[in-house]
Amino acid sequence: MSEDTAEVIHIKNAFGTVTDRRVIYFRSKGWLSSGSKEVIPLQRVTSVRLEISRHYLLGIPTMLIGLGLLAGHGVLPVTGGVAMLFAVLLLWGSPTVVVNAAGQGLNSEIGWPWQQPEAEAFVEALRARLSQNKKGGIAP
Repeated sequence: MSEDTAEVIHIKNAFGTVTDRRVIYFRSKGWLSSGSKEVIPLQRVTSVRLEISRHYLLGIPTMLIGLGLLAGHGVLPVTGGVAMLFAVLLLWGSPTVVVNAAGQGLNSEIGWPWQQPEAEAFVEALRARLSQNKKGGIAP
C-alpha cells in the first residue's frame, strides 16, 4: 500500500477510530474524564477485548439507601432518587475497551452503560483489521 493512498475509516464512534492503518482512541477515558488521545499503528496492536464492569458491592447498598430516603420528607426523596439513579448506572454495567499495544501495555477506555453497542462495534472492527493483518492483508 503506497503512502499516497487515502486512509479508509472502518469505524468511528465514541470509543475511537479504526482505519486500515491505525487505531485512534482515548487512553484512560472514564465517565467523567476525557483521557488522552492515542494514535497507534495497527502493526503494534496485539489484542483488544471488551469487558463489562458492574459494581454490585457499591450499587446494591446505594439502591437500598436510595429506597430508604424516598420515604423521607423535604429534600430526602430527591436525594434518594439521585442515589437510585446512580445505583442503576453502577448495576447496569459500563463497557470497558482494553487495547494491548506492543511496548505500551494495556490501555483501557470506559464508556457509559448505554454505549455498549458502540463498544462492541469498535472491538469487532479492530478485531477484523487485526485478523486481516495476521493473514497478510495489511502492508507494514
